[in-house]
Amino acid sequence: MTDGGFPLHEPVPVSDLLRGDVVTIAIDADAEQRRELAEFLEIPDVKSLVARLKVRAEPGRRFVLEGTIAADLVQSCVVTLEPVEARVEGPIRRVYVDSPPREEDTDLDPFDDDAPDLIDGGVIDAGAAICEYIALEMPPYPRAKDAPEIENTARIGGGEGDVPANNPFAVLAQLRDLKK
Repeated sequence: MTDGGFPLHEPVPVSDLLRGDVVTIAIDADAEQRRELAEFLEIPDVKSLVARLKVRAEPGRRFVLEGTIAADLVQSCVVTLEPVEARVEGPIRRVYVDSPPREEDTDLDPFDDDAPDLIDGGVIDAGAAICEYIALEMPPYPRAKDAPEIENTARIGGGEGDVPANNPFAVLAQLRDLKK
């Protein structure tokens, strides 16, 4: 693993961006990077990872990372533990600032999902952004197509009057009734 616990590390110095450079990053993860990413995500395998990113400066010492990410993953079914293939693909956009924004900062979009990330040590780590994106976008509860449906035993019979006698709340109700 590299700095910060992320398996991918693509440092972009802010000093390059302040000169007006647009930094282009192209990642086609090799076998070792995919293995480390799978370990980080706690999944059996990452079959492929392709990222095309650009990082640029904006007025007001804001920095933007934009691009696309596509990853083919193998996760474990939450029911059977069988391998389940998943594809994570889409655009990424992250905004970075080198100091915490003021409360009255009017340049911030109040409808934006995320607050800007703080830059650590004068470097934006595009690899960390890729790892976070995949972790947030991959299916949280993958299921195999042939996984059996799990019966909901919270209510047997479907009505409130059909609560099983061994239900913890039924036992508490009996205790409550004993004290009266």
